[in-house]
Amino acid sequence: MRAENKQFDAVLMGRKTYEVGLNVGVTNPYPTLKQYVFSRTMKASPDENIELVSDNPVALVKELKKETGKDIWLCGGGALAATLFSEIDEMIVKLNPLVIGAGIPVFSGAIAPTNLELADRKIYSNGFMLLHYRVNH
Repeated sequence: MRAENKQFDAVLMGRKTYEVGLNVGVTNPYPTLKQYVFSRTMKASPDENIELVSDNPVALVKELKKETGKDIWLCGGGALAATLFSEIDEMIVKLNPLVIGAGIPVFSGAIAPTNLELADRKIYSNGFMLLHYRVNH
C-alpha cells in the first residue's frame, strides 16, 4: 500500500471501478483494507475479501463512521460518489499533467454547489499534484 493510503482501513468502490482490475485478473485490489463493492447486478463476490453491497450505501457509510478505526476511502465511481456526497468529509484530488481527451466524471449525478477548503497540497517536480480539500456541507 502506498504511503498516501495508510490513513484508510476501508475502501468503497462502485462495480465499474472494481471491474477495471477484475477484467485483468485482480480480484483483491487492496488486500490490507476492508473492501466494499457496490453493485445491484453482481450476484456473488469474486473474492472472499470483497463484500458486495446491493443497497443503501449511505446507511453503510454512516455505520462505518460509527466504528473505531481509520478513514474510509471512496476509491471510485462517479455514481457512487454522487450518492455518498453528503457523507464525504474530505476530497483528495490527484491531478496528473496529462491530457487524455476523455474521462470519468468525479460525480455523475446532480449535487448542490459546495465550497471546498484547501487543507493540504503536495506538488511534485513532474507536475503531479495531490490536493486535499475539506468539504463544507
